[in-house]
Amino acid sequence: MNSTNRDVEKIVSVGIDVGTTTTQIVVSRIQVCNTAPGSMVPRMSIIGKEVLYRSNIHFTPLLSRELINAQGVKGIIDKEFHKAGIKPQEIDTGAVIITGETAKKENARSLLDALAGYAGNFVVATAGPLLESVLAGRGAGAAAISSELHRVVLNIDVGGGTSNLAVLRKERR
Repeated sequence: MNSTNRDVEKIVSVGIDVGTTTTQIVVSRIQVCNTAPGSMVPRMSIIGKEVLYRSNIHFTPLLSRELINAQGVKGIIDKEFHKAGIKPQEIDTGAVIITGETAKKENARSLLDALAGYAGNFVVATAGPLLESVLAGRGAGAAAISSELHRVVLNIDVGGGTSNLAVLRKERR
């Protein structure tokens, strides 16, 4: 890749995953670069990643079968940000993803709203089975393996309340 140091931007990102049974955060430093020729529309590519902090895995607190303990989840996130030595205002971008059966809870939307301030310019989503499958396949490295080996890869994500499959196929160009 042809880039100069001034073309590279470093951003701090957080991923917050609130699943059926577990909650975890990961803080990363990502290097992005505009890989498009000078007069073209910018095309930003990730050229480097470094995990700065990976939290402990916590049981997702519930108030009942239908309700997430939003304050309990917020407390977990607060504690992990403190352990990571980072403040929410230092996050440039990130994602709050609620997956599995937790996404179906009556107050899932209010949990997203409560956590939105932790993710900078963020993506917030409840992930249904299709998105959850894709995220799991990419996160587990199955998409990269498919791309590198030009093979079909099946990723099986077994969670606390749901299981999903993703078939990843990166073909030669």
